[in-house]
Amino acid sequence: VAPDGSLYFMDWHKPLIGHLQHHLRDPNREMDHGRIYRLTFEGMPLLKPAKIAGEPIEKLLTLLQEPENNVRDRAKIELGGRDTAQVMAAVNKWVGALDKGDKNYEHHVLEALWVKQYHNVVDEGLIRRVLQSPEPRARAQAARVLCYQRDRVKDALALLKVAAGDEQPRVRLEAVRAASFFDGKDVPAAADVAFTILKRETDYYLDYTFKETLRQLQSLVKEPLLPQDAVVLAKFVEKMSDAELAKAPPVEPVLLARLERKGLDAVQREKAVDEIAVLHKTDRVTELFAALQRLDAKGGPAADDLGKILGLTDTKALVKARAGIAALADKATQPGVRRAAWTALLAADANPQTTWSAAASDAAREALLGALGNMPDPALRAKFQPVLVATLGDGKTSAALRAAALKALPLMGADFAKANFVTLAAHLQRGLERSAATRAITQLPHDAWDKAQAGPLAESILTWAKAVPADKRTAQDFIESVQFGKEMAALLPEADARRIAKELRGLGVSVFVVKTVREQMRYDIAQLTVEAGKPFEIIFENMDAMPHNLVIVKPGTRQKVAESVQTAKPDKLDKQGRAYVPEKDANVIAATKLVEPGQKETIKVSAPGEPGEYEYVCTFPGHWGIMWGKLSVVKEADTAAR
Repeated sequence: VAPDGSLYFMDWHKPLIGHLQHHLRDPNREMDHGRIYRLTFEGMPLLKPAKIAGEPIEKLLTLLQEPENNVRDRAKIELGGRDTAQVMAAVNKWVGALDKGDKNYEHHVLEALWVKQYHNVVDEGLIRRVLQSPEPRARAQAARVLCYQRDRVKDALALLKVAAGDEQPRVRLEAVRAASFFDGKDVPAAADVAFTILKRETDYYLDYTFKETLRQLQSLVKEPLLPQDAVVLAKFVEKMSDAELAKAPPVEPVLLARLERKGLDAVQREKAVDEIAVLHKTDRVTELFAALQRLDAKGGPAADDLGKILGLTDTKALVKARAGIAALADKATQPGVRRAAWTALLAADANPQTTWSAAASDAAREALLGALGNMPDPALRAKFQPVLVATLGDGKTSAALRAAALKALPLMGADFAKANFVTLAAHLQRGLERSAATRAITQLPHDAWDKAQAGPLAESILTWAKAVPADKRTAQDFIESVQFGKEMAALLPEADARRIAKELRGLGVSVFVVKTVREQMRYDIAQLTVEAGKPFEIIFENMDAMPHNLVIVKPGTRQKVAESVQTAKPDKLDKQGRAYVPEKDANVIAATKLVEPGQKETIKVSAPGEPGEYEYVCTFPGHWGIMWGKLSVVKEADTAAR
């Protein structure tokens, strides 16, 4: 922007733009072409450029009242080259003569502060005066000046703490930024300034600056920096990453966050609940019950994990607390909390019929069946087989309760797997709760699949899939059903297998759903077939009680890839935030992050151009030996029907 208000811009006048990272004056730059444009507002007069160079100090101070920032900046630059004593005397006189009734008075006083900063002169009284200005922009800039002159202003940290509690976020932003410049014995007080901003709402910019300030201050001391105020401490803990939370001192808000936050593993939660019990002088059941009540009030994803801990808790303690747990199971509003409460009741009763009878409504029984997945004792789960059979055999069973019963069938164990395959196959062929039945049947061990049912099931799925509208064929339940149809087709004679598989592929898209199978250390799909060079997607869903990932590797390299990360620390992540995935390993084609129980992730991949038997494997320590599958890359997908 020119002094007269016109706008200048330039281009290189070249059809091909080269992003040359050289200075504008670098001789390597192309200097022979280019255009300069001057842009003005047609019909509007331009400014008359103010005369600045060589003007008297008093005239230059008057220019600080001009509305154009360009004029004020050039005036301050000119003043910066004059004698400091003369400028200071003149600026003090100028400020004293300003009209306090002028709407821009506060701005003019701030300009005086900036002039003194240009001359590296500290006017503590003026700094304090502008820090109390009714104009928030002036207060913010006074905080910035204080930052640069902090070593020469008395009680600088106390002044910044007041600014950190200002009602205007821009003032708070300058204060928390200024706190990052302190060191030595001032670090604790500087951290207290930063923590003060948490007493009010924050935004992206405040959060970012706060995080960087704490990172800098924490690097200067060994002891963890924590706020003393309980409310501020709770807010600070909310802003911690999982890694920071794991390293934080075991004070109450930290322990509560470890207990209730999404993404933390069961070991951390179990340790946290025991530490809270010691802190409160209570017991595990009391603290888990209290945590579930909090989660029911505010929501949260950790309820099922807490339910699993309850399932491992001493039965006598659960029996003692049964009345309160039963009330929570009945009145809780959050589904996860209800399931957790029913898990505790299952463990306390150790008798399926007793617990089933206590569930008086369909909604309660749905929650109860959902809680079976939290129970660690397979023998106790298997006792529910007669209850499930009776529920599915009752024609009056509601659709929602029937779906819950179908999903619970794979949890009944290997002894009932073949019988439950027949039950699920019948539901699929009749079209009853197809999505739930498909999910459940793929969770059964493959040796329980009845080949005699393969033909009817494959044909039934093909008939159903043809009737699904094209715009609905990317839904996960459609993809899962078609996948299972292909697996059934693979058990048929070659001609039938090719026909059905080809038709199913023609109906669907190249999206696969791969799930883990609870307590079996395997994927539910042992082989995928894709066409060389073509894009495809995998929706990876973890149905197990421990974390897993899915890593696609080149043929014959799964052991090498997995063993390279078996001793890696769980918090060592690659550039994409993935644990147990080796950096810069050419054998890795694609990989998910470590997916926690109940979570899922989608990866989009382009199939390798070279056909072959590629592999996908879980590289979590100790899993790779048995938890893997084949990714068959073929020239034409319909050649791999089997």
